[in-house]
Amino acid sequence: MNMYEFVFGEELGEEEMMRVRRYFDRDMTDFAFKEAFRLSVSQFEFLHGEIGVRLTSPTNRSHALTAEEKILSSLHWMGTGSQYHSVSSMHGISKSSVCRNVHEVISAIVSVLFQRLVCWPDDVGQIAAGFLQKGGFPSVAGCVDGTMVNIDAPTQFEEQYVNRHGKHAINVMAICGPGLMLYAINASWPGSIHDSRVLWNTAIFRKFDVENWRPFPDAVILGDSAYPLKEWLIPPVIRNPENPEEQAFLRAHRQTRRLIENCFGIMKEKFPCLNHMRLEPEFAGMIVLACATLHNIALSIDRDDYGVEIVDLQGGIEDDLDNLDDPEDLEDEPEARGARARGERRLTRLINFFR
Repeated sequence: MNMYEFVFGEELGEEEMMRVRRYFDRDMTDFAFKEAFRLSVSQFEFLHGEIGVRLTSPTNRSHALTAEEKILSSLHWMGTGSQYHSVSSMHGISKSSVCRNVHEVISAIVSVLFQRLVCWPDDVGQIAAGFLQKGGFPSVAGCVDGTMVNIDAPTQFEEQYVNRHGKHAINVMAICGPGLMLYAINASWPGSIHDSRVLWNTAIFRKFDVENWRPFPDAVILGDSAYPLKEWLIPPVIRNPENPEEQAFLRAHRQTRRLIENCFGIMKEKFPCLNHMRLEPEFAGMIVLACATLHNIALSIDRDDYGVEIVDLQGGIEDDLDNLDDPEDLEDEPEARGARARGERRLTRLINFFR
């Protein structure tokens, strides 16, 4: 089987770069390949098969980069969080080529694969059962949360990107399934925007709240206390559990909802570029979508070969009681009261499940 290899080196001249690029054709072990490019060989082959044609264009230039080289250098950048010049030296290509490769590959991943792979699966029969097995909570279609992806200060609207930790960031909202597959993700909002407002402005919110769409009947999404209570959106709203059912509800809610926190953690470990990007917000957001797509590819093909340890986090009721947050009031008062009443009725039925 043909593998690919990169080499480490200093700044190289054009002749040396061409000599080093020949190392792409040499063999690597599967482990070394995955360490370098964050995907297994079979996962890479799937990716190349899907987007390779988009990266191949007729050219009269000699020694033009192949689609494989464009993808591999981009994956290496995403998997190391390095600056362009570091990846340039490692791969024996110019810094400008690395920059172009990353933009071209990210664009191809998002335009060709994102909407197809980051969505609820057609076969939803095992979703609720999977969540019930993981955390003991019934009727769950997904867990939602937000995470900050740090960026450099943007050139426009800089103050909007300063989050409550004083860092420039984009606020990324995502929903995951019981196996940590991502069903939805949005990476277009500044770090100062509240989690509930980010969700409010997504297509997922409109589908659930306005169109009353559900992946399966009576499906709910679990979120933390930053989100409002709705018939389909269940935060841990019980501040003082008074009986065993309420305690069991909170315990199962926390255990189940931790899956999305785990999902963010392993995705940032697999793609260190998500820890800080020296990019403008729009392209940084596209990279988040591309990483989400690659995350799902890695879980769908050779899941046991993901590349970082996938573990279930543990936690208790105290975590939620110590980290209560208030959702923003985004609805008109009459509409909010009606939504809250429907949410409370659903909450009561869910609590009764734990009797």
